[in-house]
Amino acid sequence: MRKLSPILRLSMILFITSLVFSFFIQTEEIKIKIIDGIPVVYNPKVPASLQKIALEENLIIGGEKESPEYALSDIRSVQVDEEENIYVLDLKDVRVKVFDKNGKGLRVFGKKGQGPCELQLPYRMYLISGKELMFYDMSNRRISYYSLDGKCLREISTQKQMFDRTIADSKGDVIGYFFIPGERYVHELKKFDSKLNPLMTIVTVEEERTPYVIEMLDTSLQFRVLENDNIIWSHPSSYEISIISPKGKTLRKIMKAYDPVKITEAEKKEMIESITTPPGYKVKIPEYYNPFYYFICDENGRIFVRTFERDSKGGFCHDVFDAEGRDIGKFSLPANENIFVVKKGKMYSVMSKNGQPFSFVKRYSMEWQ
Repeated sequence: MRKLSPILRLSMILFITSLVFSFFIQTEEIKIKIIDGIPVVYNPKVPASLQKIALEENLIIGGEKESPEYALSDIRSVQVDEEENIYVLDLKDVRVKVFDKNGKGLRVFGKKGQGPCELQLPYRMYLISGKELMFYDMSNRRISYYSLDGKCLREISTQKQMFDRTIADSKGDVIGYFFIPGERYVHELKKFDSKLNPLMTIVTVEEERTPYVIEMLDTSLQFRVLENDNIIWSHPSSYEISIISPKGKTLRKIMKAYDPVKITEAEKKEMIESITTPPGYKVKIPEYYNPFYYFICDENGRIFVRTFERDSKGGFCHDVFDAEGRDIGKFSLPANENIFVVKKGKMYSVMSKNGQPFSFVKRYSMEWQ
């Protein structure tokens, strides 16, 4: 029998070791523990159930091909109804531009102003129960509801509330987010009825604050409302997502192991150059990014989390969790795109070019592999 050379033997040992190590990572199991009566789902960095998601672009809206009436300049929100019509909130002219599933312009509605049924600074638009569009107008200090054909249905004053963001559930109850600066940062999610009478405080999070220091990473809570009116929220300090019932009970917590993404010196320089620092203030940039940037949910209760991990082309990776909190999928999108909607097996993102505001809507078909 011919003996293997030492180099060849070492190469085979390293190859087999890498296979074993790879197999161990790929087959690591998700664990569920009950802590204080609450199921906590612990997801490893690479769970055994993980699947890749292939995306295929099949529609793009925006650019020079659009007529002036349907041109997109500063997209702040996208929603999609049951017929797959696409609603785009453009902040430049404060109007909603509606397209059918083939990208054809259907109608435009909305009027900029401070009068009745006018909008001033509606940074977000939500589709409520598939029937109404909700806008929180920070400048006019009110919540406005519109029908899908563009009729103003009702308006609710928020003069007594200092909402940072809001969203409504299927019953019309409003979940409002409050960010209160001071000696300590205080974050609160509260629930109100349709007339903004307070119902309950969902969660309060306090964090330490250093006076005269500007935090460069976003510390605001992320939250969404599912189809069944459960509320999902998370603080960006950890990769932990909580699911709350409509009555305020914590139903489940989702945790994910991850490799922290370091902020490069070039990125730190870009952050500092992007702001004007008041006299006497300092800028604080941590060594690493937050565990994730934001998340959205689909009609099946899946959670799509955009992280700061990058793929080989510089795009950002996204984790996908099922309704039980298990990490089941992974995909990436170019760095100049953000997801707004996942519905009926399709994903809708907004895209920018050359550092300009988001001015394109892209739709992808999704295939689980």
